[in-house]
Amino acid sequence: PKSPPDLPGFDIAGRSYPADATGGDYFDFLPRMDGCLGVVVGDVSGHGVGPALLMAEARAYLRILAKTNPDAGVILTKANLVLAEDMGDERYVTLFLARLNPASRRLACVNAGHIPGYILHQDGSVKTVLRRTGVPLGLRAQTAYRESAELPLEPGEMFVMLADGFDEAVNSADEMFGTERVLAVLREHRALPAAEIVARLRQAVAAFTGGAPQLDDLTAIIIKVQ
Repeated sequence: PKSPPDLPGFDIAGRSYPADATGGDYFDFLPRMDGCLGVVVGDVSGHGVGPALLMAEARAYLRILAKTNPDAGVILTKANLVLAEDMGDERYVTLFLARLNPASRRLACVNAGHIPGYILHQDGSVKTVLRRTGVPLGLRAQTAYRESAELPLEPGEMFVMLADGFDEAVNSADEMFGTERVLAVLREHRALPAAEIVARLRQAVAAFTGGAPQLDDLTAIIIKVQ
């Protein structure tokens, strides 16, 4: 998306830094007819033109389905049914889809084989880990995905969705950046605007890898509750 949605009571930012000219990561904000906001981060296996085209296809399906389906599980179930026909055995999509209700300040989600999302307390500690709830898209056509129970969001808290490029970044000693460093960066800079936190996260990875070429796409969405 060209810009994040302007949602009263929330500071929202998303950014993807591709490893190649055509990245396999994807993030998006999906307006929905029920007044909620769909928030999605996805990652196609592999890099280059092929994965980028598959992700563009997935984006189109999700945007269409989000307009007529209020449930994130139903959206992914229907999208998977179509995508499984096109993926083949060598490709799949991990995808995290959240449904944010700005009126009730509650969040529900489906995690299709993606890395966990996080809700952080105002002090930066982890409140909730949103782990995988199903297999990646494209593996089994008949998979049924189910939306989680709604989770309350309090003022000062932060909802974080990432692709795996951040925690899997490797330095010259073959050491991974890792989840704990990611959370430490988020905790340290939690008072900054959401867009600046995303930028600081990328800077921390670049410093850790010593300026080496980026091996994977870096994608993040941060939503701060005001």
